[in-house]
Amino acid sequence: MKRMAAFRGKCPVRRAAPNRNPTVNWALHKADLREDFNNHCGYCDSYDGYAHTYFEVDHFVPKDLIVKNRWPITLVQYSNLVYACKFCNNNKLANWPSNSYTVFHIGNKGFIDPCNKKYSTHFYRRNNGEIMWNTRLGKWMYFNAFKFDERNPGIKLLWNLNRLRKALDKLYEARKKNIKTSKKFKSIQAEINKISAQYYPAHTKLMEYYRNL
Repeated sequence: MKRMAAFRGKCPVRRAAPNRNPTVNWALHKADLREDFNNHCGYCDSYDGYAHTYFEVDHFVPKDLIVKNRWPITLVQYSNLVYACKFCNNNKLANWPSNSYTVFHIGNKGFIDPCNKKYSTHFYRRNNGEIMWNTRLGKWMYFNAFKFDERNPGIKLLWNLNRLRKALDKLYEARKKNIKTSKKFKSIQAEINKISAQYYPAHTKLMEYYRNL
C-alpha cells in the first residue's frame, strides 16, 4: 500500500476586513482571497501558478440557492467565498445538502468549509500526490462534489510540479546565503541542477494533460 502524506500544508484563513467592499461584483475579492488561500485552491489545494489552471471565486453556499431561497446572505459576503480552481468550482456548482445556508452537511453528505481546520482531516494524499478520502463525508465530497476520482491524473501532475517548485525555491534562498566559491554553494547548485532537470519534463507532462482534456 502506498504511504500517506498530508493533504495540504497550510489551512487558509479569511481576513476579517477585506481590502475591497463591493456591493455587486464578488470577483473584486479575488486578490484578497488568493492571498488568504495561499495561492492554492481551497478544495483540492492545487497551486495557481501554472497555465490553464484558471482560478475563480466560488460561493461556498451556492449563489443560485442564495438567490432562489432569499437567504439572508449577500453574494459578496467575504466569509462565504472560496478561492477555487475552475475544476472544483465547475464540479461543485449548486451542490448543497440542506435547505439552510447554515447547515453545511447532513450526516455523511455535504461539505466542510475549507477554512475550517477539520477539512484536512477528511482527506489525505498518497505519496504521489493522489487525493484519497479519510471519512465517509470526505468520500461524498471526493466522488459527488469535486470528482477527485476523475481528476487525480491532473491533480498528481500539479502536486508533483508544485513539490519541485517549492524545493527549488528553498534551494535558491539557501544559495543566496553562501559564497559562490564555497563547497556549500556548489553542493546547493548541484541539487538545483538535479531538480531543474526533473522540473521541465514534469511541466511538459502537465501541459500535455491539459491539451488532451
